[in-house]
Amino acid sequence: MRKGAINLAAKADTEKGYLLVIDDDPLLTRSLKHALEKEGYSVDVARDGYEGIKKAKSGFFHLVLCDIKMPGLDGLMTIEHIQQFQKKAGVGKSGFIVITAYDSPEYRKQACQLGVTDFLPKPFDLATFRHVIEHNVKPLVKETPIQEVQHLNQKLERLLTVFDVPNCPTNETHDL
Repeated sequence: MRKGAINLAAKADTEKGYLLVIDDDPLLTRSLKHALEKEGYSVDVARDGYEGIKKAKSGFFHLVLCDIKMPGLDGLMTIEHIQQFQKKAGVGKSGFIVITAYDSPEYRKQACQLGVTDFLPKPFDLATFRHVIEHNVKPLVKETPIQEVQHLNQKLERLLTVFDVPNCPTNETHDL
């Protein structure tokens, strides 16, 4: 099993879905990871858009929660890159939720154009957060059942092996 991959066989019966939280605030990502895991989700975190894209290329997530304002690559561009990769690679389709302290009509419009299903302005209370996650993840797990995720991750692993270039640890130079 590749480094960072989720052991699906051990968790398939108990997990509610696979989530990726992309945010540059380490306290928030730790808190959200803890709260979501307590609810039965499998959660991975990324500290910026580049790391989020890398993780989305190495494993399937039902739902991606992404901040907008981050150093390097903003959240909306990150979401767009992940969507383009998933479409080209044919490895399922994640849902997306924006979590941000920078709520504006323009951001909401851009997020809507990308197909983002929810927009959570920070700060948010935990009860609302849990409800939004559950509301969004249930149809995504129905569309891509937990058992199917293992097959998608195997496909991703094969793609990464084919496109792996020596001395290029993040493979950021590839379209896929």
